[in-house]
Amino acid sequence: MNYLKQYYDEIELGKIKVGNELKAVLDSLISDLDNPKYYFDEKPGELRINFIETFCKHTKSPFNGQPFVLELWEKAFLQTAYGFKYSETGLRRFTEALLLIARKNGKTTFVAGIDLAEFFLSSGGVDIICASNTNDQASILFEEINNMREQSKALSKENRSRKNLFFIYSPRNKNKIKKLSAQSRNLDGYNVEIACIDEAHQMSDSKVYDAIKQSQSTKREPLMFIITTEGNVVSGFLDRKLEYVRKVIKGEIEDDRILPWLYTQDSTEEVYNDKSSWVKSNPSLGRVKAISYLEDIMNKSKNDLSTRVTMLCKDFNIKQLESGTWLSFDDLNNETTFDIEFLRDSYAIGGVDLSSTTDLTCALLLVIKEGKKYIVPHFFMPSEVVQKRIQEDSAPYDLWIKRGLITLTDGSQNDFTIVTEWFLQMVREYGIRPLWIGYDPWNAQYWVNEMEEHGFNMEKIRQGIFTLSEPMKQLEADLKNKGVIYDNNPILKWCLANTQAKVDVNGNIQPSKMNSKYKRIDGCVALIIAYAVLNRYKNDYTNMSS
Repeated sequence: MNYLKQYYDEIELGKIKVGNELKAVLDSLISDLDNPKYYFDEKPGELRINFIETFCKHTKSPFNGQPFVLELWEKAFLQTAYGFKYSETGLRRFTEALLLIARKNGKTTFVAGIDLAEFFLSSGGVDIICASNTNDQASILFEEINNMREQSKALSKENRSRKNLFFIYSPRNKNKIKKLSAQSRNLDGYNVEIACIDEAHQMSDSKVYDAIKQSQSTKREPLMFIITTEGNVVSGFLDRKLEYVRKVIKGEIEDDRILPWLYTQDSTEEVYNDKSSWVKSNPSLGRVKAISYLEDIMNKSKNDLSTRVTMLCKDFNIKQLESGTWLSFDDLNNETTFDIEFLRDSYAIGGVDLSSTTDLTCALLLVIKEGKKYIVPHFFMPSEVVQKRIQEDSAPYDLWIKRGLITLTDGSQNDFTIVTEWFLQMVREYGIRPLWIGYDPWNAQYWVNEMEEHGFNMEKIRQGIFTLSEPMKQLEADLKNKGVIYDNNPILKWCLANTQAKVDVNGNIQPSKMNSKYKRIDGCVALIIAYAVLNRYKNDYTNMSS
């Protein structure tokens, strides 16, 4: 039975609804069935499907003890991941599969079944990894696997499988099921054949993913399942992975080794206006996930912002930020990029938010061109605090440093001379000259003198509610209208997502951290300062730029 074809036919007949992203992937896969580069072997997927349905049972109410009968979408996903092979070598095509699915659709149970099937069906001496961001989350998956194992008399026989404090192992073939998280002391030394990463939305960086990938480097047919819901971590591992696979889906990147399987809505509007669209992100709706649950939470969300944010994110896979943020993710997200050469020989407005130790320092240039505001940001950080900040902020500073988005300064405090050098570099290399540079006067006097000695016009912008309210409101409007192009810079996006609006009785607003000293907003503050300078000199800037 070709479950991929069966699933696709049901969709084409209108019996099953899926979102545009998954439909595009399925169209491509169906086309690949006739592509001479590949052949489709139904047996590997069928073997695992039969194992799960024969030996695995549900462990949680209301299905506890019942046989695990896979949904059609689960069969299609499994058979696709295992079935496509290269005609030239006979080796499995996919090394990675990303399943994005809303909560309460049987995700963890499905992962447990996959891991158990691999444990009993794989060749000997391999590690099967169940991974997540934290030890607690990895333990939830590990315990689900073990509970499922213990439910089956056949699988739990002493000569077939045992469990100790650290792993499940087979006396027969020496296979092991181990748990792994970003909190694990040792991320090296594994011999991973198959891995499942659960709840990847919580991962701020790719440490767990990279460790698994490295351990699979000697394998001929490695496979990693990443199975998750959407989350509210901005510029984290899942955001970067989804950005990549969506480019694959659109044909912007060529990668035939990764299988994106995304259960997503096509719009927020359809969630509220078309109940029949809910299955696009909830493929097990009505069988595993109760329709009445979604109806209830939908009604609550209409009058409660916190419920709405959680519902859209976790039940419909629509990216959201934590409740209380200034902007929604849709408002601030702009993935448009540009080549800095496009801004060569332009006049700009500068904005800076300085810090000495705890926060980032951000310097940026704002250039208005063709009716859009183009932002060139750069960040600075003391080298001695990087590792501490990675832990405290749960942010991938190390990756941003490797990408050249952050310049390190020696020691434990920022050296503002390097900020001066960055502005000079922008002028010398690209001819982007700031006519005025806004700054908060706190802790800035020596740096301001240095900048003025280099000929820059410095503008004092105090971080008060009356100074920042109007430019912050203007920035909000421009972001919502997609008029701010920040080159999809992940740090600036993260800062925007962390920013809360502090409101006074007159409706004035100013940027604030979200009740946490570990929420960095420096990039957003620097941008608002640049807007404040632009407000002062808008006519002058327009005349000089025209």
